[in-house]
Amino acid sequence: MKQMDRRLLILMRLREERPVRAADLAEVCECSVRTIYRDIDALCDAGVPVAAMPGEGYRLVEGYHLPPIAFTAEEAVQLLLGSDLALGLGTAGQREATKSAATKVEAALRPETREEVDRLRERIRVSRWTQQETTPWLPILQQAVIHDRVLELRYHSFGSDELTERQVEPYYLVHYGNDWHLVAYCRLRQEMRDFRAGRIREAELLDERFERLADVDLKSTYHEGEYQEVRVWIEASSVPWAREAPAYGLRGEEQSEGGSVFVYESRDLRRLLPWLLSWGASARVLSPELVVERVRDEARALAEAYGDA
Repeated sequence: MKQMDRRLLILMRLREERPVRAADLAEVCECSVRTIYRDIDALCDAGVPVAAMPGEGYRLVEGYHLPPIAFTAEEAVQLLLGSDLALGLGTAGQREATKSAATKVEAALRPETREEVDRLRERIRVSRWTQQETTPWLPILQQAVIHDRVLELRYHSFGSDELTERQVEPYYLVHYGNDWHLVAYCRLRQEMRDFRAGRIREAELLDERFERLADVDLKSTYHEGEYQEVRVWIEASSVPWAREAPAYGLRGEEQSEGGSVFVYESRDLRRLLPWLLSWGASARVLSPELVVERVRDEARALAEAYGDA
């Protein structure tokens, strides 16, 4: 991040009501704490009254106001593109809020900037195909995560291919893989689980509240459980397309004679199998032997199914 951009970002954070720590600023700005100290000294030298709160962090002196900040054309376009993407992710109420926020960004533009933004927006767009209908349970899931409320779910499990009823304590709501995922403690399984919103058949918000555990975070949640490494050789002509649409769990790619080796970490081989089979003879599983046998069995079953064709 450029020095001026970093200092502007620091100023934005200092405008908040609560003091902000140098370590938090360093994380946001992707720099060292020492760099933050130097930036704050530079802001003070430039006349910005920054107050140091012992044990709490930094903030602007009460009563000091920054002049309105003007968006550049590139900044405005990125914000508006982000709002276009957000239209396909939220609830009906959130879509209205997104449109309102975009209108405010446009209203804050200088006339000359607006012309440039309009020109760029005409050429750089988000397709409406990305604006898919979200799960009908999204408002309930959000309320549960925000207010620490227990949820009762009727869920179609991929692992067992059955409908189960369970009570969960929701910690996070994360969007990836073209769907929302509820990360929650499952009382039935007695462990943290990832519930894909599209597989939720019913959701009920209970009156019961739960107390969040301090040591639960997304990183630890997604690294729990046993993974096994799967190495797949892809011939050179198919490598670009395999990169374009990798299966979930890709950890790296290694150059190999005649192609590349894609290295996956998988908890459930059934999720990886469709991707493996989609490449036909262009792909070959190198290890482990369990996956080699699984692909071989599927290939035999396919040959038998089309034997009379």
